[in-house]
Amino acid sequence: MHLHLPKPLHGWRAFVGEVGIIVVGVLIALGAQQLVEDLHQRTELRDAEAAMTSELRDDDLPQAYTRAAVRQCYADQLDAVEAAVALGADRTKVLGLARAYAPVVRTWEDQAWQAALSSQVLAHSGAKRTLGWAAPYSMMPHLEQTADLEQQELPLLRASLSGNGPLSTAQQDHLFQVISVLRHSNQVMSGTSLVLLKFAESRGLASPANSARRFSPKHAANSANA
Repeated sequence: MHLHLPKPLHGWRAFVGEVGIIVVGVLIALGAQQLVEDLHQRTELRDAEAAMTSELRDDDLPQAYTRAAVRQCYADQLDAVEAAVALGADRTKVLGLARAYAPVVRTWEDQAWQAALSSQVLAHSGAKRTLGWAAPYSMMPHLEQTADLEQQELPLLRASLSGNGPLSTAQQDHLFQVISVLRHSNQVMSGTSLVLLKFAESRGLASPANSARRFSPKHAANSANA
């Protein structure tokens, strides 16, 4: 028994040509679709990186510069409070020094980074590029947590001291503990800020000139003493 294949209406050569045209059309369509997707991904990545650049350069980095610049000023203020407590100075003097200690309060932003992660736009940028952005942003939670701890301790330092005359031993011990926590927070905030600035520098980011002037050491010192 012989199986006879039906012949195309216009012959095999014409049939193959028609199939070839269809295949080429499909390949062109797929290629065009891939090109559109690639362009869309590149646009999304460019927009995400522009947002992260702006967030770091215009917000977080000036804050980091401020905190690093004012570290010694804050340390000197805490030393003055500690010395007054150690000498058993008058409560009014101790409280005055304590209330003068007012670290700059800032929020450490990472919304652009979180948006880039949730959209998975960085998945197409490669591991090295993603890690380059992850490095500076990895500092934000640590800075935020330390800043929160610092703000929680400040009321304990500034609380009114009961009694008259020299500080009691219990009051001195309590204040020494609070000062120790605040001194550690100041060191962590300053050190972490320097690391953030270093990571940002590796990405070629720098604060604008006006921000650098605004957050200069002189301005930071004035803010701390305000």
